Amino acid sequence: MVDRHDYVALEWVKGEIAETLKQARSVLDAYVEDGTSEAIGQCLECVHQVHGSLLMVEFYGAALFAEEMEQLALALQGARVSQRDEGIRLLQQGLGQLPLYLDRVHSARRDLPLVVLPLLNDLRSVRGESLLSETSLFSPQLLVIPPLSEEALAQRTPEDFPGLLRQWRQMLQQALVGLLREDHGPSNLEDMARVFARLEALCHGAPLLPLWQVTSALVEGMLIGVVANSPALRSLLKASDKELKRLLHQGISGINTPAPDELLKSLLFYVAKVTRPTPRMQSLKERYGLDEALPDSAVVDAERARLAGPDRDAMGSVLGALCEELVRVKERLDLFVRSDRQHASDLEALLAPLRQIADTLAVLGFGQPRKVIIDQLAVVLGLAQGQREPNDAVLMDVAGALLYVEATLAGMVGTVEPERREESRLPTTDLTQIHHLVIRESCQCLTQAKELVIDCIEAHWDRQRLESLPELLTQVRGALAMIPLPRAASLMRGCNDYVNEQLMVGEAAPSEAQLEHFADVLTSLEYYLERMLQDHDAPGERVLEVAAEGLAALGYLPAEKPWRQALLAQDDSPSEQTPFLADALASPTSRLNPPALQRPGSLLPPPAGEEAIDDELREVFLEETAEVLDVLHRYVPAGTASLEDKATLSEMRRAFHTLKGSGRMVRALVLAELAWAVENLLNRVLERSVAPGPEVQAVLGDVLELLPELITDFAADAQRQRDDVDELAARAHALASGVEPSATALDPQLLEIFRNEAQSHLDSLNHFLQQAAEHLPLQVSDELQRALHTLKGSAYMAGVLPIAELARPLDHLTREYKAHRLPLDLDEIELLLEAEALFQRGVRQLDSDPHAPINGAAGLIERTQTLLNSQLEALLNAPNTGLRIKRDPQLIANFLAQGMDILLDAESLLRRWQQHPGERQELSALLDELTTLGEGAHLADLHPMDELCEALLDLYGAVEESSLAVSERFFHEAEQAHEALINMLDQLAAGQEISAAPARVRALRELLDEGLDPSATGLIKSDGSRALSISELGAATAKLDQGFAVDDEIVEIFLEEAVDILDSAGQSLKRWLLDPDNAAPLSSLQRDLHTLKGGARMAEIGAVGDLALELENLYEGLVDRRYSYSSELANVLMASHERLALLLEQLQHQQPLSDSSALISRLRELRHGTGPAAPAAAAEVETPGTDPELLDIFLEEAADILDSSGAALLRWQAEPKNRQEVETLLRDLHTLKGGARMVEIGPIGDLAHELEFLYEGLSAGLLAPSAELFALLQGCHDRLAQMIDAVAAGLPVGSVDSLIERIKSLVHPTEVSAAPVALAATKTEAALASDPAADMVKISADLLDDLVNLAGETSIFRGRIEQQVNDARVALNEVETTIERMRDQLRRLDTETQGRILSRQQAEAERLGYEEFDPLEMDRHSQLQQLSRALFESASDLLDLKETLERRNQDAHNLLQQQARINTELQEGLMRTRMVPFERMLPRLKRIVRQVAGELGKDVEFIVGNAEGEMDRNVLERMVAPLEHMLRNAVDHGLESREARLLAGKPEKGRITLDLTHEGGDIVFDMRDDGAGVPLEAVRRKAIKRGLLDPNLEISDRDVLQFILQPGFSTAEKITQISGRGVGMDVVHEEVRQLGGSMVIDSTPGEGVHFRIRLPFTVSVNRAMMVQCADDQYAIPLNTIEGLVRVMPHELEGHYQQDPPRYEYAGQRYELFYLGDLLHTVGRPNLLGQYQPLPVLLVQCNERRVAVQVDAMAGTREIVVKGLGPQFAGVKGLSGATILGDGRVVLIIDLLAHIRARPPALPAQAADAPLILNDPLKKRPLLVLVVDDSVTVRKVTSRLLERNGMNVLTAKDGIDAMAVLEEHTPDLMLLDIEMPRMDGFEVAIQVRDDPRLMRMPIIMITSRTGQKHRDRAMAIGVNDYLGKPYQESVLLESITYWSKSRA
Repeated sequence: MVDRHDYVALEWVKGEIAETLKQARSVLDAYVEDGTSEAIGQCLECVHQVHGSLLMVEFYGAALFAEEMEQLALALQGARVSQRDEGIRLLQQGLGQLPLYLDRVHSARRDLPLVVLPLLNDLRSVRGESLLSETSLFSPQLLVIPPLSEEALAQRTPEDFPGLLRQWRQMLQQALVGLLREDHGPSNLEDMARVFARLEALCHGAPLLPLWQVTSALVEGMLIGVVANSPALRSLLKASDKELKRLLHQGISGINTPAPDELLKSLLFYVAKVTRPTPRMQSLKERYGLDEALPDSAVVDAERARLAGPDRDAMGSVLGALCEELVRVKERLDLFVRSDRQHASDLEALLAPLRQIADTLAVLGFGQPRKVIIDQLAVVLGLAQGQREPNDAVLMDVAGALLYVEATLAGMVGTVEPERREESRLPTTDLTQIHHLVIRESCQCLTQAKELVIDCIEAHWDRQRLESLPELLTQVRGALAMIPLPRAASLMRGCNDYVNEQLMVGEAAPSEAQLEHFADVLTSLEYYLERMLQDHDAPGERVLEVAAEGLAALGYLPAEKPWRQALLAQDDSPSEQTPFLADALASPTSRLNPPALQRPGSLLPPPAGEEAIDDELREVFLEETAEVLDVLHRYVPAGTASLEDKATLSEMRRAFHTLKGSGRMVRALVLAELAWAVENLLNRVLERSVAPGPEVQAVLGDVLELLPELITDFAADAQRQRDDVDELAARAHALASGVEPSATALDPQLLEIFRNEAQSHLDSLNHFLQQAAEHLPLQVSDELQRALHTLKGSAYMAGVLPIAELARPLDHLTREYKAHRLPLDLDEIELLLEAEALFQRGVRQLDSDPHAPINGAAGLIERTQTLLNSQLEALLNAPNTGLRIKRDPQLIANFLAQGMDILLDAESLLRRWQQHPGERQELSALLDELTTLGEGAHLADLHPMDELCEALLDLYGAVEESSLAVSERFFHEAEQAHEALINMLDQLAAGQEISAAPARVRALRELLDEGLDPSATGLIKSDGSRALSISELGAATAKLDQGFAVDDEIVEIFLEEAVDILDSAGQSLKRWLLDPDNAAPLSSLQRDLHTLKGGARMAEIGAVGDLALELENLYEGLVDRRYSYSSELANVLMASHERLALLLEQLQHQQPLSDSSALISRLRELRHGTGPAAPAAAAEVETPGTDPELLDIFLEEAADILDSSGAALLRWQAEPKNRQEVETLLRDLHTLKGGARMVEIGPIGDLAHELEFLYEGLSAGLLAPSAELFALLQGCHDRLAQMIDAVAAGLPVGSVDSLIERIKSLVHPTEVSAAPVALAATKTEAALASDPAADMVKISADLLDDLVNLAGETSIFRGRIEQQVNDARVALNEVETTIERMRDQLRRLDTETQGRILSRQQAEAERLGYEEFDPLEMDRHSQLQQLSRALFESASDLLDLKETLERRNQDAHNLLQQQARINTELQEGLMRTRMVPFERMLPRLKRIVRQVAGELGKDVEFIVGNAEGEMDRNVLERMVAPLEHMLRNAVDHGLESREARLLAGKPEKGRITLDLTHEGGDIVFDMRDDGAGVPLEAVRRKAIKRGLLDPNLEISDRDVLQFILQPGFSTAEKITQISGRGVGMDVVHEEVRQLGGSMVIDSTPGEGVHFRIRLPFTVSVNRAMMVQCADDQYAIPLNTIEGLVRVMPHELEGHYQQDPPRYEYAGQRYELFYLGDLLHTVGRPNLLGQYQPLPVLLVQCNERRVAVQVDAMAGTREIVVKGLGPQFAGVKGLSGATILGDGRVVLIIDLLAHIRARPPALPAQAADAPLILNDPLKKRPLLVLVVDDSVTVRKVTSRLLERNGMNVLTAKDGIDAMAVLEEHTPDLMLLDIEMPRMDGFEVAIQVRDDPRLMRMPIIMITSRTGQKHRDRAMAIGVNDYLGKPYQESVLLESITYWSKSRA
């Protein structure tokens, strides 16, 4: 983002601001002294000036700082600050910090208010204001996108736009609900990503686009794990759902409204916080400047450190002094190490400085370094007193610890004093870098150690070569202990002991097994350190386990921690079966350890399906417990004195706090509970509420003694509830609360209260038992559950444990039975009867001994638990019991927490809405809240609450749609429903069963039904205020009738217009009566009567309006040809017009209006009694005069309507209560009827009209759906499809009288009121008006194909340009290298020139005798010097020119990337237009099946899988006829008759399945039936009869089946209209062949036929992976690749040597192939000389998993698929070809086809010889190293050698060559002499001195052809010497000669 700050302006005002702030500080000091208001006023004025200046120069971060100080000054002036001194201190701090902040802004060129955020919050806090967060200071530059025009909106409106949005919103809400339920699976996030991607495509270029771009990026980040799935982010995604809802309400115009800024900023904040952004997120960061708006935390911390207080210098000096003291201690320790170590007392001098360092660290608060120093202090003290031997290991540990502390302090010095970094003598590298340095050094030491061992072995165990080995291992051990890596250091110590005691001492050589174990140890440790070097957090314990096993085999495994020894001992000995953790936590709680009032969530028993704790996490916890035990062992034995020391007490409390938190994390609950009790006790001791006496010390001692055993139990996974743990926890709780843990006598008064309460609960129990005596089984009642639960709790509270222990299992039993809906039967009632008697006995014992056990209670408790366990086990094992599964307690808890908030908010919204009924904001919020509540209730399986929410939503939805008016009764019923919902939540929270509220639901339904009655429509009126008056329409009409008063002015205007309208209508009526076939006058009449009706209603003249309405409806029917002309109709129309004229005349003379009710009734009778005109005749009449263009439009529209209505009928049949589908059907039939009438096809229009009338009755509720009705409707829709097909084919449509009669007989004609018909007509017209199909644009398919091809050509040209830009970038890099080399040569030339000038001038000075003259003064007179300087300037100019070209190249690259994105969107959009879903064909196919099955009298079920799959439109259209033929054959020939199926034991209903799948680049149609199969014998006989088969020839069944594909081949006995001509399968076979596909037929007698058709997926643009195989490049579609891995060549070599080759990855086994082997181009891969990992593609083909190795990858790219033409269309395994940017043609490989063609290899039956890659007899290519500083020479030489079959390595200079030689050993080296950093002579010397490389041939190729250079090279050991330019033949001969001589 461009920085728009004016730093020049800041420079101008910065000094003035500093001076003003200085004045403000001085007057503030005066205010502190005298407290006058004038002083604080002057300070306020100064700060106000600073604020204004900063606003003027637009530095808003600093201005915010000044504004907060100004507000604080105002508060101080008004005495509104409670802590005045604190406010003054903060104001002084702010006045001092602001100049520093401005200086930092000016120098760093960035205004970051986050740096001073802590001080800003302090300034606000002292005033009592809310604190600012990072988001409040986060202000990115939001984009402003102009709105789209109306034309653009109309073009991008998709078909059925509201339906699409509803579908997307439903998918989004389901995904959000899944996330709210903590279901973080990828499916929910993928659904959300799919929805946001579609919305992004819809809103492209619109103001709403940024919202969907940001949400798509966030969901993508959540999918790959870089964005955390937090509650706040989920709430923001939920807010985006509200934007989708707004878009649904506003329509397509809603995309012109941008999303709220706060929502977009909040979403962008999460994008800005991502540390590892995806490419999409990075693009958003750059677009919105998020890195500037929200910098990294490290940047903020660094800036805050620069603005730190004045103690930074003091802190730096203290740390520097500590480092110097540590250096002196190390020097003294080094002197002792180098001495004879006889005088250990010399180490006493180190004790005082170490104590001083430890004390200083304690003062600074550096706990970890101080702990290390204290530990080493104890070690040094032991050495000084002679208690420990001063060997190397101990002293190395001390030195390593001191180095660790020094490095830590050095790092702190670096952070405290960044400006003195160069002056400091200490390293300032951070700890991570130090660790890396130490690990890298350790790896080198281990490498040297391995080389020493190898040398010793090669020298036949010459142990002198191992003298330095112990020292190396000791160094590694000390380094690992310093980092610290304690376990690795311990293993290294064992390795060192083995070397000292075995390898260095023993005379005999170790055995091979011992050497293998020793090698395993060293290799494992080296591998572990390399992993730590790459990733410090990488898990490496398993690697160390290998090393530990090796040391154990050698007998030198170091001693483990005590808990490890106990664990190993316990593993070795057989142990009894320990109870599970859930059982231990569910066992009775001891009275010594009563449960807490609020038990933490981690102490609850884990769910049964909870995953086990990770082993590595357990290991870390166990290591942490060892450290905690060390701390406790250090402090606890000190006695009471340790409790008096606050620091010691804090350390112990921290130890137990750590144990508690970590224990809960790893589910070590018993251990964590004990630590929690002790931590609570120590907290009381710290706050001095409990005296630190011997009792506390005794508890600590007992806990310390018990902790190792508990740790061992957890390590063995055997933790359980223990009495000793309970007792210790109880003692700790008692001491913390100040009570004695010992049992005391119970309070008599408390016992009396308990006795009375217990008796009442026992009465409730008796009452339930009496009910049970009358009828069994009986459900658990709330009264019984409440009685037992309360009895148990009160008994525990009163201390009567026998009764409590008896009530506990009974309470558990009743709760489980109620949760699982299990009834109490005889066994349970007997237990309750026995328990009631025992309870009575326990109550009687209260007087004598309340703690005495109840006789028989133990047996009853055991039997109760046994019965409960058996019932629950039987419930879980029963698969189909029909019982409802127990509700999820976590789900119920979440629902309770959210549901109560939702209901309280809804109640508040309802009250506000009741105050202002006309406003709809509260209604929308109510709908959202109740929708969320209903979804939650449905998910929690709370059906009564869900039902009541649905009823409320229906009621509120009717109000929102303006179908229902609100009233006082409405609000009363709504309040009652809300109260019922709150009561249900209360019952749920109490653990009771929710009681249904049928009365409330019924009341809401009745209110809704009454409100939807047209006679009960509401009227809302306003008097101008906010309050609206609500009344029923009938009452309002009555009031109008009572007080009718007509406005004279409105009536006068109406009369003027009405007279003209009536004259025009009269003329039109006359024209129509003279020519009834002319429809033009009818349209005019309808318009006139509609205008007259509206004017009459406006003037409130009801008589005229009612009559005009009836006439309008009648004329509308005449226009639609629902009614026909008759003389009676003409008379009524003329009488109606005369009556209208009479009414107008009466109105004009202000006379009473005549009654027109009789005339209106007559008009209604005519409308309802008149049928279609001459239906029988219409069936016979054809319409040859119909316009062909109009007929084509009708047929096209009719096909779409039939598809839509067929799908809607199926949806309604699946969900009969869905009225929306009925409305869709009504709208479709109305449109079809109008189109048929327009083209004058009477039968279609008549049938559509009758169906429309039938659907009107269904929509109004006059008819109920039934099976008979659905069968009739399906038949009518099939008949409509047949008639439309007949019209399209030019055939007669036939008669539909029988169907019409069946519809009429089903409907039962009744008298229908006018109101519902009028309402239905209004709805239909409204639906038609909003039909989105009218906005669709239809274009030619050829034009679309041309556009796709042009887009593909554009991609090809863009690829070429991109290739040229990349080539230019490579050339620029070469130019940069050349310029650098030229500058280096010029520098050397300048040095040589200077030397010659000095030499010449010195000689002249000696000759002339003046020595004081400076010879350099004359260099300006040297022409050579001037030329040298000019060349320097030219080189600099060249470098500037190169940088300019590089910037232009980058700009071109960026523009190409933008063009690529645009081109991708264009191609995807064009391809989406070509792809159509397969389900568009479904209605036609299902209709074919129904028709054929109906004609044959068969019952067939047709099932289609994956119907929503998309395919190319051309393929779909060409496959219609083949699929129809196959379905006809399946129904006619395949499926048997009902009798035959029953005899064969098959279901009466036959089944045909059709599945559509995608495999690679193919579409697969899979069709099966369960019929009799193909009669193979009949086919064979027919083939012999037709001469297609020799009777004596034996062929397979599969070959026999191929005959049915011959033209005219049929085994049918008779030919019917359905099949039998032998044409169908020939059509199928020919069409599949022309499409380039294949078909496989399988037939099983008695089971059915299986057809599998495979067609190419003809998509023009695809994403592909570009791979290299040998010298060829191929493209592989990405959708065929499952994964990609990189494997080292030597590993691949091992995999290829298996028989057959296999590769394992992520637990899966893959067949391994080389791509060249699959393509039959290259037999085997070239792995020799390869050192980089090679790519391997993972592919899954059906059930096979295959790994395909390629030589290299060229990345992924979008390719344009080109057809191969008819010549190559038959080549298998090729999907097409594409053209790259450089013009190359690349074949597109279908990997799956090649894999299918290659049968799976069997291990024991390999046909080919095994692939041997390490055969020494085969010639291996030479590996040559080319070393030259010239890029040209390197390239030319490398190409020459590669052309001659050699592998080449390159290096640009000597240093680079030596680095390459460390990793590789070439066969020969080509070496230049003159190179930077290290010349060729030095390289040759080092090579000849290296034992590994000394025999490698060296050929020098140089321009120095002089004899002296040649002699020197030969003296060094160069084998051959060639000059530049060299002859290629000479070089090749030399290479051949020297490579053979070496071999």
